[in-house]
Amino acid sequence: MLSRKKKLNHKAFHKGFTLIEVMVAIMVFASLSIAAYQVVNQVQRSNQQSAEKTARLQEMQRAMIIMDSDFRQMVARSFKGRANSNGNRLLYADQYLLDSQSQGILFTRLGWQNPQQAFPRGEIVKVGYRVVDNQLERVWWRYPDTPEGQEPLHKSLLADVEELSFRFYGSDNNTWQETWQVEDKLPQAVEVTLELKDYTKIRRVYLTAQGQASTANSSDEEVTQ
Repeated sequence: MLSRKKKLNHKAFHKGFTLIEVMVAIMVFASLSIAAYQVVNQVQRSNQQSAEKTARLQEMQRAMIIMDSDFRQMVARSFKGRANSNGNRLLYADQYLLDSQSQGILFTRLGWQNPQQAFPRGEIVKVGYRVVDNQLERVWWRYPDTPEGQEPLHKSLLADVEELSFRFYGSDNNTWQETWQVEDKLPQAVEVTLELKDYTKIRRVYLTAQGQASTANSSDEEVTQ
């Protein structure tokens, strides 16, 4: 009887796991857990980066739609409210204009909707663009002719903008120029260049009503990334 109990205990002992077997199993399980965590973490990071890229592209598209609408409807109309202005300028573009950290631009545009003249204003608006704290901002006034020093309304359109610059096509020699000093006349085309931190450059070229009288809302564009 005693011998039989010893045999049963001996068999029960061999049915269990040794310490080495348990440690090996723990190591295998830990390795699989680490591998699974790395896969899940990589998927999450990829999804996050994809969402950030999508949001950035949507932000750029919204900014370009607003900018396209303004520049395509540029109108040859003089305006008041520009410090140190002389003569009858239709467009201003200069370094630090509108307190921009790079170049700024100021002009008037048509097409500001006022259905049935419900608001006490016309359909012409004075607008400008500037860069403040690496943010592309659109500034505007409710009336084209405003008192000197009146602060504009402004809205941030695009982040991470390092520089905003312009070129103008026209004048007597019909070449591209860095500045526009012509009185009573718009350039035939305006080139707008945005330098971004993450997408290098975005360039737009807009034809104005002065450049193409039969089609005022024309535009040619080029984007380099």
